[in-house]
Amino acid sequence: MTSTTNRQFSFKASWSLKIVGAILIISALVDYLVLLFPLNLTDRNWLIQTASSLVDRGVVPLVGMALILIGYWMDSVLAGAGKSGKSPVADLRFWVAILASLLGLMYLLLFPLHLNNTRLARRDALAQINQQATQAETELETQLGSAQFQQQVEQRKTQLRTQLGSLLQNEDQLNQAIEEGNVPQPIQDLLEQAKTDPGVLDDFLEQQADSLPTQLLTQIRERKAQLEQQARRQSLKSSLQTGINSLLLAIGYITVGWTGLKGLGLTNKSRRKPSSPSSAS
Repeated sequence: MTSTTNRQFSFKASWSLKIVGAILIISALVDYLVLLFPLNLTDRNWLIQTASSLVDRGVVPLVGMALILIGYWMDSVLAGAGKSGKSPVADLRFWVAILASLLGLMYLLLFPLHLNNTRLARRDALAQINQQATQAETELETQLGSAQFQQQVEQRKTQLRTQLGSLLQNEDQLNQAIEEGNVPQPIQDLLEQAKTDPGVLDDFLEQQADSLPTQLLTQIRERKAQLEQQARRQSLKSSLQTGINSLLLAIGYITVGWTGLKGLGLTNKSRRKPSSPSSAS
């Protein structure tokens, strides 16, 4: 009585595994269709994002296929090793194996395609960053020779002279600013020197005005270097994460496909040679 109950439970468990596996596969395929629609094969960013999304969702149907194969394995253990007389095409494992092989091929092709797309996207991003930096440097050179820029420099010098002069005249305000960390050490040294030599302050302001073009140019180039580093880091991250996971999924799907076909005996049929006619006469 207990043996019969266990067998019934095992058959129900195998049937549940098949149902859950089929649901996972169907839901994943629907998700794939939603991701691919509408197709935009000319947009490289769309290709990269779609490849990443497909890889992120690639484990779900793989788990579903594994559940279905486990369910059939449980049935074979319970029913014995006898072969079924029905055609392999009528067996769900056949279609699972075919789908796994197709998905394995898709993820295998996705690996080099994604690496190439990320490489081209990185190249375009670096070219755009370089173009923007060159344009910014050109605009800066144009502004440096304009009267408006010189007027802004003079206004900035006047503002700095007023601020530093107020600190020199108000010792308490200077001490409070130093305690709050609002006065860098070089400015503190400058103010100390200006107490005995006021001309130091004018020399400092002239030096700051003369070095302003170099500072602005340095900011543009530093920003360019940061953007280039960011573009390379994002490209490398996408290439490694999506590319390696795509390759692993391809291996997993191909293994499942081969295992399913082997379980149906289809992989051995191609190796069997037709028996030669008897030579006995």
